[in-house]
Amino acid sequence: RGVRILPVSADDMAEIYDVLTELESHAAGQAAVAGYGADGLRDLEAAIDAMDAALAREDREDWGDADERFHGELVRLGGNSRIVAIAAMMSDQVRRARAMTLYLRPLPVDSNEDHRAVLEAIRAGDGKRAARLHRDHRTRAKAMMVALLRDHRLHRL
Repeated sequence: RGVRILPVSADDMAEIYDVLTELESHAAGQAAVAGYGADGLRDLEAAIDAMDAALAREDREDWGDADERFHGELVRLGGNSRIVAIAAMMSDQVRRARAMTLYLRPLPVDSNEDHRAVLEAIRAGDGKRAARLHRDHRTRAKAMMVALLRDHRLHRL
């Protein structure tokens, strides 16, 4: 019988981003108020550093891997196992869309800057700011991803 991989459309991706935007933004706010120290934020910062290094080499695949680590770690730091499970359930669909659009988009310099700003808000313990910054980041990412899928007629990933 095997595993069935369902296709993902631009409309599906818009819905996925809507869900991830809310869940990850909540997780960012919760991570900030949790009061993690340097050790607790090490993996989040390492993912951003890896994204920066990948961009310096213009290595989009490594950037994508590090971006996925960032988002996974952000959700984990939020401390809600249900959010972790729901985000993980959607990660394959996001990964497929990112793989199809990685070379269609500009180098994601702004994304790295967004991630670092979210990290700094978490480090400062500012939950509202961390959530707002991450929501803004995901909203921009959604608009870009959905536009790329539609503009390049990538209807079924």
